[in-house]
Amino acid sequence: MAIVTQFSLLLENRPGALAEMCSALGAKAVNIEAIMTADVRGWGTVRLVVNGSDMDATRKVLNSMGIRFSEEQVLAVHLSDRPGALGRITRKLAEHDINIDYIYGSIEKGSPKALLVAAVSDLKKAAQLVK
Repeated sequence: MAIVTQFSLLLENRPGALAEMCSALGAKAVNIEAIMTADVRGWGTVRLVVNGSDMDATRKVLNSMGIRFSEEQVLAVHLSDRPGALGRITRKLAEHDINIDYIYGSIEKGSPKALLVAAVSDLKKAAQLVK
C-alpha cells in the first residue's frame, strides 16, 4: 500500500475537453497511472494520479491551460487479480471503521493493459472508431 497524490479538477463536459488535457499532459511526457471522470451538471469531475516524477509537469500543464485543480493524498493499493481480493481489502478497512468515499480502477483480465470504460453519446459510432 502507498499514499500517492491525486489531482482533482473540473473540465467542461464537451467533446474534446478531456482529449485536450490528456494530449497536453502527454506532450510533456506525463504518465497518467489512473483516471476517473464523472459528469456533474455539464462539468466533468476528473481525478487523476500521475507518475510521482511527473507532478511538477502536471501542475504546469494544468496551470497553463487555466484549469483549476486541487491535490489530495489517496491510498493506492495493488491487488492480485483474483476473486475476493477487493472484498478482503475493503472488509479489512471496514473492520477498522475506515469509510471508502470513492474507488476506481480496472484491468482487463489476463492482460497487462488497463481497461478504459467510457460512457459516450454515440456508442455505435465510437465502437466503430476504436476497432
